[in-house]
Amino acid sequence: MPKIIDYGGRFAFFELASFTLVRDHGVDRLSRHGLAKVLGTSISTVRRLLNPEADLRNLALNEVAVRRRGRIGRRPSSTGVDAGAAMLAPLMPTCPAAIADELVWWRLAVAAPSTAAMPGDHEDDEGPLHHRFAMANHGYVPRDVLRLDIEAPRSATDVDGEVDRVVLARQERHDDVAARLVDVVRVVAPEVGREEAERSAALLRPLVDGLGIEVCLGHLTPAEAVEVARSHLQGLLLSRPR
Repeated sequence: MPKIIDYGGRFAFFELASFTLVRDHGVDRLSRHGLAKVLGTSISTVRRLLNPEADLRNLALNEVAVRRRGRIGRRPSSTGVDAGAAMLAPLMPTCPAAIADELVWWRLAVAAPSTAAMPGDHEDDEGPLHHRFAMANHGYVPRDVLRLDIEAPRSATDVDGEVDRVVLARQERHDDVAARLVDVVRVVAPEVGREEAERSAALLRPLVDGLGIEVCLGHLTPAEAVEVARSHLQGLLLSRPR
């Protein structure tokens, strides 16, 4: 009788181990030796079972995606602030498991190259465009420092022109969350047009990301973050002309 090998289950072990390493130690500690330690096996076993070209960051991303999938619900049939807040809540970490997901996501996203998300570099009155994105690597950068010779971020593509997998995931998440936030706005204020909903959603996006990070850092409780978001939605509704 032929031996049956559960390749899917085996791969899931590697995904969870990669996720665990990023959660507990950061992207810099993501390695095959680290996987072996987390799984309690030998490095030779990991090398034998895992493709040498496998991107461990991608394994961690897959685990994040699986864990998130169960939390994002469908658009509610009702409208109003409460319905909108219920749609917003899954986009923020509201339990320990979700906080772990957000930590892993942000660690991977911040460590990835940034050039693919930037417009093409060009010169204008303020110098090279990438100067204005220096804070991604250096934190807040005063305007006078921006005129200095700041090195451009590393490329998000490899020698074959393939875009970094985490950069692609970052853009996919941006598009997915943007679409959901448009739905949130239209649930809160069904009468708004598409363009106005997109403008309001664009203003809502940094609030959701910021609240999520504050929860991950322990500065807000999940309930406080949801209440802040709900208050913003209430303000959006009250600002509508009667």
